[in-house]
Amino acid sequence: MFCEKCGKEVNDEAIVCVGCGCSLKSTTESDVNKEPLSGGVKFLSFCFPIVGGILYFVHQNSAPQKSKDACSAALWGFGVGILLNILAAVGGGM
Repeated sequence: MFCEKCGKEVNDEAIVCVGCGCSLKSTTESDVNKEPLSGGVKFLSFCFPIVGGILYFVHQNSAPQKSKDACSAALWGFGVGILLNILAAVGGGM
């Protein structure tokens, strides 16, 4: 087998190229966790967007679907919070 990055011949069972050090193991669909984020954690991420941001970075590589769900909930929560603040400022000023 040959390294895709540097072209050096490597052992078929090798995980890392001895020439350039890049990973030889390709990520397959079965290696990636596609489990969605639970409803309670989505709600928590919506109410406290900082939690969603943290969960986004925690699950970014290991569980991309959870990462995407946490980010989406955090962004929606942040947007709704800004909207509520604008409405309170406009309506509460009278």
